[in-house]
Amino acid sequence: MHNISDFYKIGSQQPNLNFVDIKLNTDNLLFIDPRLIENSDSVIAKAMQIRIEAFWGELIKRVKSKEIKKIYYLLSGLKEPNETRLGYAFSNPKGNSVADKLKPKIVDAIQRNKAVKTGVLSHFSDVELFIEDVGSDRISDITTKIIKEVLIEYTQEQCEIHKIPTELVIQDDVFDYRTLKWVKKKFHLPVYDAKAIIFVPKDLVRLENVAGQNLACFYRFAIRHFIVHDKDMLEDVSASGKKGKILLKDVKAEYPISKESLTNWGIKYGKLLVDYKTDHLNGRLKPLTDDDIMDIVYDEDISLAS
Repeated sequence: MHNISDFYKIGSQQPNLNFVDIKLNTDNLLFIDPRLIENSDSVIAKAMQIRIEAFWGELIKRVKSKEIKKIYYLLSGLKEPNETRLGYAFSNPKGNSVADKLKPKIVDAIQRNKAVKTGVLSHFSDVELFIEDVGSDRISDITTKIIKEVLIEYTQEQCEIHKIPTELVIQDDVFDYRTLKWVKKKFHLPVYDAKAIIFVPKDLVRLENVAGQNLACFYRFAIRHFIVHDKDMLEDVSASGKKGKILLKDVKAEYPISKESLTNWGIKYGKLLVDYKTDHLNGRLKPLTDDDIMDIVYDEDISLAS
């Protein structure tokens, strides 16, 4: 398999590269994580966050005012971001993105979701906890399109550093956070097999199953720190412990994991999401190691001595 480092003869491999050394001819099952962007202090992450907040704020505004045409316009730019080669962009470019058939479901979910209406869901990075049909692949795709301009600038900087040749190519659907419009522009980018390549900083990606883990972690946190202390919530729980003691498994059996439940709990317990992000995620949310990324992007063991 050709990796970026091989094809462009960079002379360095993943441990000595700032970006993900993707395989160019197949999928790279890594996904951009908006949580890592939100929690990073880097200049590039801050530029990305500005665009994410602008997009999400505009989308929520239009959803609340029921401006359907403007909602669909905002979602119209969220086409498959194949240039990064992350996720399923190579083998299934139309199967896991915000395609036309998914947009109505997303719009409907956002419109009906009480976490949006009440302001509990105010950060784009929390979408996967509350909105149905949004997992690691889709949130990565959406994030990629919103921050595409920053990724392009980053790619150009890396091309200068590593003396990678570029060509002038047209890029559709670049989000302009100042005008809140999708625009078409020409950029100098590296090209492989007649297709533009966009690099992604390695400290902003996660593995495929993390979205599910986030949901499960949030659920367990809610159960342990809020539900078990709420007498009203425990009234209908069947106790299986000695002397009628309610066990954690009993609470989980009565309240199985669902995004609808998490939405209701987020509204009922005003501090739930804030406490989860500050008390639980803080210190635990870390970028992947080079070894983690190498397991995905390299087919064989790569020496760290490169």
